[in-house]
Amino acid sequence: MIGLGTIINTAAVIAGGLMGMLLKKGIAQRFEKILMQALGLATMFIGISGVLKYMLVVENGAVDTRGTMLLIFSLVFGCILGHMLDIESQMEKLGIR
Repeated sequence: MIGLGTIINTAAVIAGGLMGMLLKKGIAQRFEKILMQALGLATMFIGISGVLKYMLVVENGAVDTRGTMLLIFSLVFGCILGHMLDIESQMEKLGIR
């Protein structure tokens, strides 16, 4: 079934968000900080491995890179757009609500 992974991911995010809302008062501040750091590190690892899977290619016994400039331009464009739209403060406002 096409899109099954997206549906499962969406359901998992919603379930995790609901559990977080229910358990927020039950988790000590120090555990919350460590959990956020661990999950952030895991997310970075997943993202980096996904990018490198397509960027690092072995050809004729040598490691070669592809799409380096696209990655750089994407990061620059994303930073500029995120700053112009003030995404960080919008997410903080959403978190406060």
